[in-house]
Amino acid sequence: MVRGERLAAFSRERLDGAAVPEDLRILATAQWEGTGHPFQRFGITVLEPGERYLLTDHGYLTEQDRQDPDIMATCAAFERMTEYLKVVAVHEDGLCFGYWTHPRQRQDVPPPVVMVDTEGSFLVQAGRTLSEACLGEIAYEDDGLFTEVAEELARLGIPVAARFWADLAEVVADPAPEDVVEELYRAELERRTA
Repeated sequence: MVRGERLAAFSRERLDGAAVPEDLRILATAQWEGTGHPFQRFGITVLEPGERYLLTDHGYLTEQDRQDPDIMATCAAFERMTEYLKVVAVHEDGLCFGYWTHPRQRQDVPPPVVMVDTEGSFLVQAGRTLSEACLGEIAYEDDGLFTEVAEELARLGIPVAARFWADLAEVVADPAPEDVVEELYRAELERRTA
């Protein structure tokens, strides 16, 4: 598939047709073309077309799990969260990174990046781009590593305004993803146990 077609397909599948942010475009292109990007050595990759991830992959559930309304309400809430969280990258340990696009979120600023951990916590990341959020996650309070990876990103054409992890912009998600998933979970559990 030609790069432009692949990016268009990625946009349709992962971002509901929205434009692919520039840093994500650069990361995806480097990964797809085999030249790589610095996050790959830390286990973070851009999702491939059709690839499932924590919020959508429930294939590990046993038949007994599928009979448990609490577990199934959690799975259903996670599936519903994909309406608001556009997951575009994953970590080899199961973490997900995506853009928070809830309708109540401010539209005049880039969407916050949210990381979902393997316990199902939705954590708003510091940084104004996916690259800054991933950089903050891997280099947390390690200024040397932060500088090293920021320089690698700059060589790819992805500038990082912050000089250190503590300088990353604090971003607010409104409503908070944790609150939304809790509401969705409670509604699903009530529906399944009514």
